[in-house]
Amino acid sequence: MLILRPVAAGDLDALVALAKQLDSVNLPSDRDFLEQRIECSLRSFADTIDDWREGVYVFVLEDTSAGRCVGTSTILAKHGRPDAAFFWLEETSEERRSAELGKRFVHKKLQLHSTEDGPSEVGGLILDSAYRRHPEKCGKALSIVRFTYISMHPEYFEREIIAEMLSPFEAPGKNLLWDAFGARFTGLPYREADHLSSRSKQFIADLFPRDPVYATLFPEAVQAVIGEPNEMSVAALRILEKIGFGYLGQVDPFDGGPYYGAAREAIAPVRERRQLVLPGEVFERVVPERAPLALLAAEGEHGFRATVVPLDGEGAPLVSKQCRGALGVGGGDRVHVTPLP
Repeated sequence: MLILRPVAAGDLDALVALAKQLDSVNLPSDRDFLEQRIECSLRSFADTIDDWREGVYVFVLEDTSAGRCVGTSTILAKHGRPDAAFFWLEETSEERRSAELGKRFVHKKLQLHSTEDGPSEVGGLILDSAYRRHPEKCGKALSIVRFTYISMHPEYFEREIIAEMLSPFEAPGKNLLWDAFGARFTGLPYREADHLSSRSKQFIADLFPRDPVYATLFPEAVQAVIGEPNEMSVAALRILEKIGFGYLGQVDPFDGGPYYGAAREAIAPVRERRQLVLPGEVFERVVPERAPLALLAAEGEHGFRATVVPLDGEGAPLVSKQCRGALGVGGGDRVHVTPLP
């Protein structure tokens, strides 16, 4: 059975293995960082952190039959605080025309911006390749579980939600935009700067130019990757676009990956999540072919848990005895149902 749950201390090895496939700022291939992140996630789910803005919520997808975690995703409660600003590059264009030469140019410009009062972020999504065509739609479940949790606890998250898509890489640890731009102002290789930024971004404020930079000055290969997601991000991006996310005209200062975002209440899973009382009758019937799927979540005796269940013709979840046991719920308990896109 596949269960979505908060990460546990014993998941460190699995998380390290998954991180090697992504190695992003939200899921770096750094054991010490991930150990600290798990600790922060445990305190966030337990509501024992001093400041809700520091909350980090890491979910894992566990295959209980195999006894291992096969995927993960994350929510960062807030970007931007007085002691830790949030940075991005605003992408704009400037049109120039010469009647004398009969020429017209549209120049792309990048300008650094920051805020001490930024959005929440969803990210860090990676799924073991063996589960990417699973009938229970594992990738969608890992994505949607974050919005189910946000809708259940809106007081811990901002009204604006963003997602950063990784940009294309030439080779592991090598990014064209960073080499042409960031490295020239910081003197750091991409991997070192990216890992440093997961702990502190002050060097960006200190060293990056504040004036607009004309991307026209970069080689064409560099210009082509600005605002473009890499191949691994395409599937995750399609899910986000289906539920209401759109391009913000902003890119990451490190790799030029695009930022997508949406108002929290405009995101389909946040709007569509509904709460109901689980009936006493246990579902044990044959599931009809092509039955629509939904994420069933509860905060029962095991804490937060979720799994994918089919819906009947009237949109009610078909919840088996095994599913009830895994979620720690029974007849009369409240559960949350979020349709999968």
